[in-house]
Amino acid sequence: MKGLTLERLQTDFETKSRVWRNGTCRQQTLAILDKQQPDTGWQLQEAVCLATNSFSRDNFQARQRSIMQWVAFFDIVQHLQIKQDDPIAVFAQEPNYTALDKQFLQRLDVRVLDADLNGDHVAGLGEAKQHVRASSFVFEAFMDLGVEAVGDLFEGDPALYIGSSVERWRETSQRSGVASTAKRSAAEIVTDGGRNDDEDGEGGVTRSVARLMGSRRSYRMPRFEEDPNIFDGLLIYWKEDG
Repeated sequence: MKGLTLERLQTDFETKSRVWRNGTCRQQTLAILDKQQPDTGWQLQEAVCLATNSFSRDNFQARQRSIMQWVAFFDIVQHLQIKQDDPIAVFAQEPNYTALDKQFLQRLDVRVLDADLNGDHVAGLGEAKQHVRASSFVFEAFMDLGVEAVGDLFEGDPALYIGSSVERWRETSQRSGVASTAKRSAAEIVTDGGRNDDEDGEGGVTRSVARLMGSRRSYRMPRFEEDPNIFDGLLIYWKEDG
């Protein structure tokens, strides 16, 4: 964006942060997380933000959306950090980040990860794959996930996940005629190994979705009154105790 500097980008971030902190969406989201926190705490080691798009490119609507999504993720991480003693390392991955975006994130002590590109799409989760695990919080704001990437995400089994891909893949599997697999219990799928599905294709992803859905509960992201489209379609997923 012409004339955009690091200082101005920082100011935009602070302005959006005030809007987010004063809204009911934040209050309700944090209340959900506090209520669903395990008895032993979230015990997070890493927080990974995927696919916010650029904060500095010359597209006003996309830029406003990207900054607000980043504000929400970063504030949630700070809230979760207060709840535990061990530090949470913060990572961000987006193939469209500019040099200015990376400078901005570095100022926030965020490590920028590399996304391996395959044509116009990220090949799997790129470098983020190694940071998606049982001790992770993953925020995925409408990322266009292919089979490999969604497999990486679900097999990583993050403790806390806010995103849209689980619901999209569940709906896709139902429309494509593999609904019977998606609706089976996680125990059934693990027991028989999903013999009727190919391991590396959509069938394998369907099993991953079913396993994740079978061990988790979810809430829809509360409505963001200031701009409902920014978070509409995101769900909050957490592991059910026991």
